[in-house]
Amino acid sequence: MSMNERGVLLDILSHLGENEEAFPSQETIACNLGISESTVKSAITSLEEKKFIKTVRRRGQVNRYRIDQLEANPYLVLSENVHFFLRLYQPRYIKKTLIQSVIANIINGDSYKSYANRLYEAYHSKQPYLDIAYETVVELLDEIRERLWLDKGIETSLPIYSDFQYYANLYFESIGFEDRDEWDWDEQLKDEGDQTQGQ
Repeated sequence: MSMNERGVLLDILSHLGENEEAFPSQETIACNLGISESTVKSAITSLEEKKFIKTVRRRGQVNRYRIDQLEANPYLVLSENVHFFLRLYQPRYIKKTLIQSVIANIINGDSYKSYANRLYEAYHSKQPYLDIAYETVVELLDEIRERLWLDKGIETSLPIYSDFQYYANLYFESIGFEDRDEWDWDEQLKDEGDQTQGQ
């Protein structure tokens, strides 16, 4: 997320009520963060596209915002794995800022969005989410390694699969996937449908 997106998301979170909705006006958010309303509007649009929030628009009234399943957000999944790569597999003699500049180019590119869309669609369907998540993240890490070599001449080691699998399993267990069991997709989709109707 950009700094503005992060700030807007945190401000919305600070306004959440008991019904898990927040309804600060864009003017209020702009005032709290010291940015323009157009910047707030742009950040909200981006947060919606990245599946961080859902907006309930009401004509003549302030919009209501709901936080959209952060534990399953595809951008958080990808971000955690990029940090995993940086923490464990970047060469110690290379400045982190040099590697981060290459990663920033990937994150702002089309492939990163396609990785996120692939994860989002897999999570919200009956596709084998764990297998697709592993494949997607490995593809992302391979792209980072290739771009580091082609753009900067930096050679990095490939994450050890057993290490990656261990950390990934910890994450998957935290969102309900334990021991590669099948997720109860029907129940999950039913719950989401009930929430949508409740809006």
